[in-house]
Amino acid sequence: MDHNISVHRFDDNYSNEDLINSVQHSEIMTVDPALLKELRMVQKVSFKGVFPIAEEQISYQCLEIKHDRNRNLILIRYRISFQDNIDWNKAKINFERFLARHTHTAHANVNLIYIVWNAFDCWYIMTGNQMLRQALIRMVSKPTVLETLPDEILLEICLYLLNVDILSSFFNLNSRMRRMISQYYRDVSLHKASITQSSFLCQNVLPQIGSRIQSLVLDRCYSVMQHELFMKHFSNNMSIIFPCLKKISLVGFQYSHIMSFLEKLQDLESLNEIQLHDLFGINEEYQANVIRTLLQANNHRLTSVFINNGSSFLKFYETDCYMNILQLRITLREIKDLSSLFTVVPNVRYLDVTLVEEDMENLSRDQMKISSLEYLLNFQLRSTKRWWNTEELSTILDQLPYAKTIALFLCVLDAYLVYGNTILSLLPSTIQQFHYAAFYSPTMIYDQDNNILTSWSESHPITCYRSDDFGFIHTLPWYFKNISFPTSIGKLMSKPTKCKTGYDERVKKIEIIIDKNLTLAKSLAVIAQCRRLRHLVISINSEEETIKEESNQLSSLPILPELTQIFIYASKTIDFDQLSMIFFAAPNLFRLDLPCDFLLHLLENQQIRDTLGRSVKSLVILDATKTSSIKLNEEHVRFIASTFTNLSDIYVDVTHLTSNAVTDSNEIMPGSMESMIVCLLSKFISQKLISLVVDIQPSEEMKTNSKEWLYKHTILHQQLFDADYNTELNRLIIWM
Repeated sequence: MDHNISVHRFDDNYSNEDLINSVQHSEIMTVDPALLKELRMVQKVSFKGVFPIAEEQISYQCLEIKHDRNRNLILIRYRISFQDNIDWNKAKINFERFLARHTHTAHANVNLIYIVWNAFDCWYIMTGNQMLRQALIRMVSKPTVLETLPDEILLEICLYLLNVDILSSFFNLNSRMRRMISQYYRDVSLHKASITQSSFLCQNVLPQIGSRIQSLVLDRCYSVMQHELFMKHFSNNMSIIFPCLKKISLVGFQYSHIMSFLEKLQDLESLNEIQLHDLFGINEEYQANVIRTLLQANNHRLTSVFINNGSSFLKFYETDCYMNILQLRITLREIKDLSSLFTVVPNVRYLDVTLVEEDMENLSRDQMKISSLEYLLNFQLRSTKRWWNTEELSTILDQLPYAKTIALFLCVLDAYLVYGNTILSLLPSTIQQFHYAAFYSPTMIYDQDNNILTSWSESHPITCYRSDDFGFIHTLPWYFKNISFPTSIGKLMSKPTKCKTGYDERVKKIEIIIDKNLTLAKSLAVIAQCRRLRHLVISINSEEETIKEESNQLSSLPILPELTQIFIYASKTIDFDQLSMIFFAAPNLFRLDLPCDFLLHLLENQQIRDTLGRSVKSLVILDATKTSSIKLNEEHVRFIASTFTNLSDIYVDVTHLTSNAVTDSNEIMPGSMESMIVCLLSKFISQKLISLVVDIQPSEEMKTNSKEWLYKHTILHQQLFDADYNTELNRLIIWM
């Protein structure tokens, strides 16, 4: 293209030089010439009253379509020679209507901002929003091999895709694909959606399929600002868009997020269940307000509220009463909170409670003041950080007169609570299933283990472990999804047994502490028993000299196909050969949390580096262990980025760096926190990250206007993103 061009502007964002560069160097979209006929313009329709063009030419050929990724522009080239006396406003409206009509998209999705032409050709230049790009791809891309496959194979492929990938990829492709994926309209999850995907779905897909959605997941854990975008589109019309919604799940919300969402959750006639996953810690002064707002949400229509064990503990206003709640899972602080709980949900049928605080105070029956739950059928209680006595436990069980299923996981203070004839006598006569696990101090038990075993009836068989400092009994098979234990008990559990413990079927999460009692090698024998394990948490507290492994260790682990997340917390380094066995046994591992020095040491082993680099898609780099001199720097980032080539999200702690802001020449100082942000984005952006989260103490400019700072100083100015600095967590969050 020569530079003898003319330009008409509908905005002033780009100079003539920018537009010339865009026309010359933008990426040409793959085009089937036959399909370009769809975009041929006819003079009497498209140009009447707009352009005084030669009468003998009745139509104008579309030559090519380009995408300028840097400026996010769409360019469509026609063989047209313009003259003077043009009605530009009419030209803009006519072309936008023409393109919207032929690409089957909304007029609002087409925004013509420049018309550029020379003696031979004309370029219509539009903002390259996601909706227009998707519409053009459908029109001008060559048919893919994928589209020629039968529905059965495509649906099999969908089993390996995220819900957001299915909806954003297939929904607007053609009517056949839309019908094929209709089964995915019922349960919609926005988990791990990029900002582009979320924008496209909120604007184009959810409004069209909203009446068919019965379950919806909003994710702030990976799609870190998704809540704000969703509320922008639906805060005032959720009941209209989602009339059949029955269940909603909220992941990774903080206090302000959950409150703003719940306040807008009104008049959804079918919505009766809400799930909260990994609710951030909430200050005690706000906890009762959160639970009140939650249980009263949607005009008191909620009947089922499930808050997972990884969430903040909460408490109640004692004067409240929620007659609507029939199922509740919640974490409370201490035993005294049970009194409020039993009072405020008198009609509850299912109740699952976890107490988290260490509490040495024992309460009498009068002090506990527990109300009777006449309708409760299923009760679960986990409280392994306080010592229970018989009076406390019997006080609670006496108030469950019609319970059919009871599951208890406790630490117990007196001998009566390890003997079956005592425990079973406390249960209501209506009981059909009873599951029990208890830690106890061996010093309070003077009988042999056999006496404990024989005290339990054949209908409730148990297994028993006893070390010098702890005893542990549980009914068979193991019932609870999570398991953790003192290291001395873990050492005993690592030994071979003929007993069918049930760990292989039930355990989804295991927490293991490595110290002088339980070495990593012995812990592998415990892990090997949990074949359906999903989450593994390893805390390493040992000194170097206490972790030398025994010769009778496992040589390998069985494949753990469901193990997807591994968390490692440590104050010391360990023998990484043992740790590597876990990685090799987890072919579907996608998230890894560990200290910086652990990660760098692991990656020195090429086999481990290859294994983790292929599988891990979510990486959390914690601050290095206290004894390590290794701190994350920009050279480490380059090495890590070259290893993990499939990351979708990354969290990094860089609080060890200082903030130098920028120099007088507007340059960022090397080695500063700000420089690290620039480095992280430049090295990982090619991997199509959806989020970058950084614990940081940045400059005042980044705190007050993080998005503008990132646009000015990083590669993000080339793409759509959102960002915010969370002052409560001292955390920069970027959604891409």
